[in-house]
Amino acid sequence: MSLTKEQESRKLPSKHRGDEKRAEENERFEQLLDKLEDMTTKGRLKDMAFHFTDTKQVIKSNLIAGIARGVGLTIGVGIFVALLAWLISLFEPLPYIGELLARLSNIIEANR
Repeated sequence: MSLTKEQESRKLPSKHRGDEKRAEENERFEQLLDKLEDMTTKGRLKDMAFHFTDTKQVIKSNLIAGIARGVGLTIGVGIFVALLAWLISLFEPLPYIGELLARLSNIIEANR
């Protein structure tokens, strides 16, 4: 985008030399941005076309993604609960907290 004559007249003089070089760099940067925009737009269109044309493939990919999320969540919660139980067991020697945790572990053992 080039400046209008009015904008050009109001432009402050540069403190540094090399306005031409900076203008070339800006132009190259704008071209790269245009290419990037085209690539992302085309990619989005391909994705939309994929989702609206092949229903079986969409169901298959979403099913696999859902299973992977479920398995990952289950493993993550298991690890978190195990670490939390281990951390709580470190507090058992403390006077009041130890008694509370001992009662809690007795209740858990009784209901197994």
